[in-house]
Amino acid sequence: MSKDWNQDYIDRGIFAQRLYPNEALLQFIGGEGLLNGKRKHAKILEVGAGSGANLWMLAKEGHDAYGMDVSREALKIAERHLRDKWGVSAALKEGSFTDIPFEEDYFDYVIDVVSMQHIDLEMSRKALPEIRRVLKQNGKFFSYRLSDHNIPYFHGNTEDTMIDAVTLENISRNDLPLNNNGTISFWSPGLVQMEYRAAGLDVISIERNLRTYENGRYVMEYLNIVAGKYQV
Repeated sequence: MSKDWNQDYIDRGIFAQRLYPNEALLQFIGGEGLLNGKRKHAKILEVGAGSGANLWMLAKEGHDAYGMDVSREALKIAERHLRDKWGVSAALKEGSFTDIPFEEDYFDYVIDVVSMQHIDLEMSRKALPEIRRVLKQNGKFFSYRLSDHNIPYFHGNTEDTMIDAVTLENISRNDLPLNNNGTISFWSPGLVQMEYRAAGLDVISIERNLRTYENGRYVMEYLNIVAGKYQV
């Protein structure tokens, strides 16, 4: 089941996405010296930017913030939210993971927060080279996505359809986290290494990150992945 993200933003507005930045992203950005005025004017693209929950922080910190999303409605919300609530702006474009609407060697950083986990292996193998293309030499790619150590992956509804070896068409059990969010892919660190290497991205680090749902009833694991464009 491919989720209609545009309709989701039409129906739920700004609340279709979280309102504040992802904690793992903040740790990465801080570790890169991109907070508190330590470094200015980095060009940062968020793929799957949604309504701008991460973009406003990047713009507030003085960076050149760019956002790309398949949902036109999400980008309209992001533009209004950044301007009216935070007094900042970002360059926003409609586009897909497999056809990023920016020129090559353009960004210091590309970031992904739980967006690329919604595409299957076939599309990921087209998206990763696109990310490498738009990165500058020595640029970095940060991704925060679900790992293969998750209850919905191992114990999901038997009616869920596997698109490929690591991708569910949908989690349809209403008692499980992230149900009815459409396509969800669960990657292992080994798969990350293999797919990134094939796309010409060098993995710098992979960290596991646990999050609980429903007062600890469910434990979900995410991967914090940092990779670089170092190859000539």
